[in-house]
Amino acid sequence: MNGDITALLQAWRDGSKAAETALANQIYPVLRRLAASRLRQSQPMTWQPTDLVGEAYESLFGNQRAQFQNRGHFLAIAARVMRRLIADHFRERYALKRGGDITLASLDELGIEQIGPARSYTELVEMDRVLQELAAIDPRGAEIVELRYFAGLSVPEAADALGLSERTVKRSWQFARAWLHERLDHAGGED
Repeated sequence: MNGDITALLQAWRDGSKAAETALANQIYPVLRRLAASRLRQSQPMTWQPTDLVGEAYESLFGNQRAQFQNRGHFLAIAARVMRRLIADHFRERYALKRGGDITLASLDELGIEQIGPARSYTELVEMDRVLQELAAIDPRGAEIVELRYFAGLSVPEAADALGLSERTVKRSWQFARAWLHERLDHAGGED
């Protein structure tokens, strides 16, 4: 299936209508599993997985031909899009006019050491912010965090998706976790 998605992404990018239909059929279950996982970890949410898949699909395949390199690249971007959609949804839902004041959470509160779910709006928004900072200095590390934390992939799955060795993923994962730990703890102490 991995090769199928990669080949379909290429054919879709080249303008094939048949590939577009086949791609939609292939990726819908993948996006649905990813959405269900993210929504379970982002309670309380008012969206259903199909809502998030619809929003993500529009962002991923809207009016432009995205340059997805392969299945792994697609999964990384899909995880990022879903993370941002959920964070934006929470931001809108808990806007200051509705009393949703943001306070920073520490890394320990976020459960990053165990790679647990973001349990609240504050945690999700803070994680979104620091991941954007990490992406600016270590794009691969941020991509690995997105695949592990947001897409729920194991080290071997993330390595396969990114075309990297497991050892490289583990090293990047360790650096990213340490960086996130320092950054979130530092941000939490500034209040």
